[in-house]
Amino acid sequence: MITAITGGSGFIGRRLVESLLRDGEKVRLLLRNPESSKQAEDFPLEPVKADILRRDELRPALEGCDKLYHLAAYARNWAPDSQTFYRVNVEGFKNILEVSLAAGVKRLVFVSSAVVSGPSENQPVVEETRREHLPFLTDYEASKALAEKLVPEYINRGLEIVVARPTRVFGPGLLTEANSVTRLIKYYLRYRLCPVLGDGSQLGNYVFVDDVVNGLKLLMSRGQSGETYFLGGENVSLSGFYDLLEETTGRKAVRLKISPAAAFALARLESWKARFFGIYPLITEGWVKTFLLNWAVSIDKARRELGYSPRSLKEGLMLTCRWLGFSLRR
Repeated sequence: MITAITGGSGFIGRRLVESLLRDGEKVRLLLRNPESSKQAEDFPLEPVKADILRRDELRPALEGCDKLYHLAAYARNWAPDSQTFYRVNVEGFKNILEVSLAAGVKRLVFVSSAVVSGPSENQPVVEETRREHLPFLTDYEASKALAEKLVPEYINRGLEIVVARPTRVFGPGLLTEANSVTRLIKYYLRYRLCPVLGDGSQLGNYVFVDDVVNGLKLLMSRGQSGETYFLGGENVSLSGFYDLLEETTGRKAVRLKISPAAAFALARLESWKARFFGIYPLITEGWVKTFLLNWAVSIDKARRELGYSPRSLKEGLMLTCRWLGFSLRR
């Protein structure tokens, strides 16, 4: 049978496609514009024209597929029309669910996001944590949470669905906004400068891209339908992340401290430019608020139920720095 993938031309998606092909799977890549993609030239896969906002294109694209990885999403800081997040991440996912049932897809892995669960307080967040007090900080967070709420209905209608919540993913691949951590690493290595918001103590969870790919495949083969799993790595503060990067590479960098007040002022200026001139903002107020909070998560459930075993953050950093072309301390 055939494994279908949406979002297969993105950062994580490309690595997933390569991994599945190495496993000998027959892969069908759903693309809005197959002619513009070079993946079919690079890999023996089947590109098919299918926009997730058009059910008439999705139905023939999913015929004959028994498994589907849904990675396609609008995962950016900003959109000229904020409804873009809802249309792509919620309505697009609903189209995928409806057509999957009609086309006979049996099992679907939906890639959501760890931010849906909300920030951590005194201990790492687990999958069952309910976000009770803090409202969603970005349209992206809100849209992913709404998308997850669609899942129970379609499980009741006969579709097996497992939800993945990756954390901050980095590693070799397209240096897009989705791979912003690797862009930060490259900036650190090239310019010996690293921005630090506030005091740098805020926790995040960082995971190497190939570990997320392995986790997605484990979800497809072993994940319990109706369950959600964090696919993460290590919890570390931003300052701790830079400390480990310095230890790994032997390169020191100037730490540029940015006060929250300055960050919010910049975000407001960027939002004004975006609203009146359509210039894509460097940062938004929602994302400043996000990075001033702790986002530690527990991956114990994925370890226990799936056998998920991500590499250390240090090893992931070493592999990423080598891929970026920088020699490391011996």
